[in-house]
Amino acid sequence: MSKKVIVFGATGLMGKQIVKENLKSGNKVSVYIRQNEYPENVTIITGELNDENKITEAIKGFNVIVSAVGNRNYEDPTMVVAPVGKLLAKLVLDNQRLIIVGGSGLTLQDSKTLRRDLAGQPEFLKNQRADHWEAYTNIAPLDINYLFICPTMVVEGDADGNYLSQENYFPKSEAKQISAGNVGHFIVKEIIENKFNKTRIGLVNS
Repeated sequence: MSKKVIVFGATGLMGKQIVKENLKSGNKVSVYIRQNEYPENVTIITGELNDENKITEAIKGFNVIVSAVGNRNYEDPTMVVAPVGKLLAKLVLDNQRLIIVGGSGLTLQDSKTLRRDLAGQPEFLKNQRADHWEAYTNIAPLDINYLFICPTMVVEGDADGNYLSQENYFPKSEAKQISAGNVGHFIVKEIIENKFNKTRIGLVNS
């Protein structure tokens, strides 16, 4: 049975692929964006990411809410994932599912070490790591149906299904990247199968 899915951050690298993979699966997709046009056959809802009243109305009637927002300027410390995620977590209803794309730093490298705390983490990603952590630590304790998707470095590319996923931990792989299409592929697979709730999933190409 198809799901009604609304995607925030649909104009970004991952957002476009999340929309594409949902459409391929037969889900009914809407996008919440600032623009009045979108390259795919979707319903467009225009609005700002800080407009609580607009977002409250926008998410009504959807089975799944996906947030793929992010600050594309790595040097800018302004948080985007956290404020949008916290707002959606506040507004999400009991019968809705919230999926938030963060980063692999939220996953465990081993039983005691988060990847974000490993030596040698890229300095240019420090603002993104802080944004993701702020989102996760505020949303994880809540009693809502949430899931954090935690990919490693995302690059352009369509889905080919050749990737690894693991709950809570970062999958063991020689790869250091994942295609945006494979992130979208996993999200749609999880929307269909509904295996995980109130947890995080690490993703990397195999």
